Amino acid sequence: MDEIYDKYYYKIYNWALNKTNNKEDAEDLTNSVFLSIFEYLNKNIKVEKIENLIWKIAYNLWCTKAKDYIKEKNNTDFNEDPQIGYETNMLDKIIYKEIVNNLDDIGLTKKEELSFKMYYLNDLSIKEISDKLNLAQSNIKYYLYSARNKVKERYHE
Repeated sequence: MDEIYDKYYYKIYNWALNKTNNKEDAEDLTNSVFLSIFEYLNKNIKVEKIENLIWKIAYNLWCTKAKDYIKEKNNTDFNEDPQIGYETNMLDKIIYKEIVNNLDDIGLTKKEELSFKMYYLNDLSIKEISDKLNLAQSNIKYYLYSARNKVKERYHE
């Protein structure tokens, strides 16, 4: 366990600092990550690649922290807010922006990937994407739906 801590502490801390932009929050997130890692490893579950486990735990904890932060900032419950619209919540948008640079290994079609990037990275509306790609809005909605499902499938392994 000490070996894992020594090898990954600064990597996780720097990643957390980049996410939180705050030393105290980065330290809290880093400590939570290692606590979760050690709790998981104490269950004696076989782990093929420890690094994959570490980053998956780190990412999931960061998502939880981001969701809590957004809830606190907006003082709202995402599941009950009718203003959110097509997205289930703002956290989805944050998460999708975070993974938009790692789409190569998800298996999206070119149209799905292009729609996904334009929507999440460039913050274009479905209508704007439809106009730029000269496709029906219903097609863009389908490509986004399909891409979201593939992303969720990939990250919920």
